[in-house]
Amino acid sequence: MALCPRTLALASFLPAPRVSWRNLVVNWANVAVKRTKSVTKRTSNPVGMRATRGGALHSLFRDIADLRPRRPRADGTYINTANPIRLASGRTLSKATLFNVLHWGGWFGLGATFCPLNAAREGAWPAVVDVLMWAVSGATVTFAFRVVLRRARAARLSLRSSAVLVLALSVFGAAIWYVLAHALNAASLAGIMRIPGLAANFAKFAAETAAAPWLIPPLNYWSFFACTLLTWCSAYFGINSMLDLETEHARADRALKLADSARLRALQSQLNPHFLFNALNGIATLVREGERTKAADMVDMLGDFLRLTLQKLDSPEIRVSEELAFVEQYLGIQRLRFGSYFSASVDADPETHDALVPTLILQPLVENAVRHGVLARAQGGSLSVSIRRRDEVLVVTVEDDGPGLGDQGARSYGVGFKNSAERLAALYGDDAHMSVGARPHGRGFVVVLFLPFRKVPGMSATPARVAVAV
Repeated sequence: MALCPRTLALASFLPAPRVSWRNLVVNWANVAVKRTKSVTKRTSNPVGMRATRGGALHSLFRDIADLRPRRPRADGTYINTANPIRLASGRTLSKATLFNVLHWGGWFGLGATFCPLNAAREGAWPAVVDVLMWAVSGATVTFAFRVVLRRARAARLSLRSSAVLVLALSVFGAAIWYVLAHALNAASLAGIMRIPGLAANFAKFAAETAAAPWLIPPLNYWSFFACTLLTWCSAYFGINSMLDLETEHARADRALKLADSARLRALQSQLNPHFLFNALNGIATLVREGERTKAADMVDMLGDFLRLTLQKLDSPEIRVSEELAFVEQYLGIQRLRFGSYFSASVDADPETHDALVPTLILQPLVENAVRHGVLARAQGGSLSVSIRRRDEVLVVTVEDDGPGLGDQGARSYGVGFKNSAERLAALYGDDAHMSVGARPHGRGFVVVLFLPFRKVPGMSATPARVAVAV
């Protein structure tokens, strides 16, 4: 005999739950409790605790009682197999569809395995009929098992209770399976034996079916059917456990992504107050010095810069061309403040213009180069920004001709430097890093970012300005 599952809506035949106090499930977390003085009053009759005997049997009966039909719980413990589950890989999968595929495929494969074995003993066509009836009856029994086991999982039975339930279902289900398969064989043979051309081929099979007992299966059949059902139940619990674990991994992965996104936004939000304080301080300086025209122009440029920042506030990554717009706005503000006191150049390869970089990753580095490099010299200085591609790596360099390291070791870059390093680690992990140190030739300091080279999907390269002097 063999098996080929047919998905039957047995749940619709279950009796509707009756509304009674036994079916009520109270979620105490949602019940408002009024505190009174008697709540904290000590009682003179403490409750005595004693261990009850027969706890395992009581637990089993209590778990089995939880399988009774009842209204859905407030905490949603009942499993809705129609809802798709999201795997860690990002794909969605319907549990009902997966069950049907595995159920039908499993029984079809098992039947295809047994059919050649029965054909050698019974003949080709009798073996097909025998295996088909065996498969249909087994599929029906196991689908009924699914209804019971699904409720067992929803009720969160203990491991011991689940094992007892599976063993009982396998033993008694084997007898039901045998009776159902025997009845289907007898019904099919009653029609086949009336066909003259097929009666001779099915004579042996019909004699064996008539001689077999109806209600109590032979021991070898019973043990084989019970082992098959036990294997099916084990596979059901195992596959569902794997899916639950995959769902937990996907949920944890989404939680980590949300946490990383929140952390990136927190790091990105540190830049705006830091830069805004420095810009407003520069505007105040121009006003005190009587440079009101420059101060007004600086306010306008600061407004444009903040407008660009708000437009990209929710984007962890932007194109190099957009990042260069931030840099040019910032350098324009500094040029209004300091005039010809410093010079700056931006050099970007055309192929890097559509590459992705973290939002506002250059502005704090350029700001640190201006403050700690260019303005640290009495006669001023210069800084340069270059963006190059080396194979699959985007190399971003910010250097100045300021004092460099000097005798004080590595200078502190404050919020901007630390913020940039943390954002790179959060976005790219080990695929990106930052290098700082003295310039290889001459005086000054250099910061180099190594990022994975990635372009915006569907973007064609636009001509970039090769060099911009500000």
